[in-house]
Amino acid sequence: MKKVLCVCAAALMIAALSTSCNKKCECKTYVNGALVGDATTFEVENGKKCKDYNSSVTLLGQTSETKCKTTF
Repeated sequence: MKKVLCVCAAALMIAALSTSCNKKCECKTYVNGALVGDATTFEVENGKKCKDYNSSVTLLGQTSETKCKTTF
């Protein structure tokens, strides 16, 4: 029983530490599938995920996309 409690406590500590650290997003912009410019890196606002910053817009046959991924 003690081993189970220790394993559960360790798992909870790891989960708490991994969610409390500052995460950063790296976003890249594409126009018609071609990378435009350099990647932008910024810290994520509380309660948001990197994928919340993804976007896609099509205007006059041109598609502009922003794709973000998590970095640490």
